Amino acid sequence: MQHQPALVRWSMPLCVGTCIIMCLLPSAWLDWTNWFGAQARVVISPIAHPMTMAKNLVIPQSVGNPNATQRERTLQSELDRYRALLYREQQENTRLTARIDEITSGAGLTPNNPVIQIPRPVTGISREFLVIRSGGHERITRSTVVVVNAVQLCGRVTESDDRTALVLPITAKDAQPLLGYVMLDDTGKNTTLCMLSPIGKGLLEGDVTIPTDGTDSENLIQVGMEVRLYDDQWPRHAQMLLIGKIESIAPSPNQPLRQRITVRPSVDLRAVPEVYFRVPDLSGDNP
Repeated sequence: MQHQPALVRWSMPLCVGTCIIMCLLPSAWLDWTNWFGAQARVVISPIAHPMTMAKNLVIPQSVGNPNATQRERTLQSELDRYRALLYREQQENTRLTARIDEITSGAGLTPNNPVIQIPRPVTGISREFLVIRSGGHERITRSTVVVVNAVQLCGRVTESDDRTALVLPITAKDAQPLLGYVMLDDTGKNTTLCMLSPIGKGLLEGDVTIPTDGTDSENLIQVGMEVRLYDDQWPRHAQMLLIGKIESIAPSPNQPLRQRITVRPSVDLRAVPEVYFRVPDLSGDNP
């Protein structure tokens, strides 16, 4: 076997090592390599145009690149612009339709006590309070009822000025207990009372009252049933707003004959981007 010269044996390792070292060097130290690039361009540039022409003969430019001409580029740009406008209008139409459905469903919940629902964004959280961009110029006052998604009870305004309003969610630890109805069926005729208090983690908990008519509510109450507001400490137009749904059922530790339910609102009330103020509609007071 013929013995190879040392230069041949070490050429490959030397090349690999040199490449690795050059990759680790700062780019400012490699400016001298631009000379090699310039020499390569001297060789490649004369044949680049003939190669491009040969490629266009095999793959026509109009097929390979739809935007080859100025007219095509203009038409494609117009098409993209109008397509974006169409998608934007479709999205806006969907959003407005959902907004109308929300407002209609919320306002129709108490037909005998008409309300105006004013949507406003949540700008932040201060301690336990939601900071809402609104104020007294919109008849937002202390104790104004606030909802989410038009029907989910959120809380009440505790402070209001000309520009902002602070809302205490019903799940906040300082919120007052709520008296509500457990909706035993979809008709709304079969119900049972419960007193709910916030327990943290966005939940409310309380005992279910035994019905006086002898109804066996213990066997009727199930996980997933709705609980709605029925509390005379709240305005009439707030009655039957959704508090949440039953998440768990357990015997009451203080009264074994009663059941204790845990209720979770339909959304996390501390993370909502927008709320609705429910303001009484006074437009129909004067005929």
